[in-house]
Amino acid sequence: MNTQKKGISTYDIVAIALMAAFVFVATYFFKIDLPTIGGKTSIKLGNGICILAALLLGGWRGALSAAIGCTLFDLLDPIYAKEAWITFIRYFIMAGLCGTIAHWHGAAGKSFPRNVVAAIVGAYSYSAMYIGSKIIGQMALGASSVTNAVLAVTTNITASLINATAGVIVALVLVPVLRRALEQTTFGQHVYHHS
Repeated sequence: MNTQKKGISTYDIVAIALMAAFVFVATYFFKIDLPTIGGKTSIKLGNGICILAALLLGGWRGALSAAIGCTLFDLLDPIYAKEAWITFIRYFIMAGLCGTIAHWHGAAGKSFPRNVVAAIVGAYSYSAMYIGSKIIGQMALGASSVTNAVLAVTTNITASLINATAGVIVALVLVPVLRRALEQTTFGQHVYHHS
């Protein structure tokens, strides 16, 4: 009989904190800012590390890692700070979907075909949420049509789709290497065998 309690372990907390830090660093230091009508947007490595966190850690741990890392980035930028709570929700959903698919029914993020599907669903669900909010925002500001709203946020759309595509590629390239390295450590064994 298994008497082990399921709960949040110290290993979970450390894993989430480490991946959140990687997400923050990738988002803060590896980006190109682009001016837009509504402020700015970025082409950044952070989305790929969010997907990577989800593939490595699974649904809820990956979701918290991505959401915390990206929210910390937003809080340090006056342009993004006011929408940090929205960032938390979007990235939580993005990585949560990705991690849940990748780890569903014990797959544990080890199936390449499942990881491809998970990465694509996660990355492009975020893009859909982001692009949708930008178009709705333009409509609320008085854009005369959906076409005009889309044209006003073309830079945002382009950057989001580049981030999604690059994020899928980066995560799928890095996940097998990092997974193997983690599984050889005591830390990794605790994270993967107690999830």
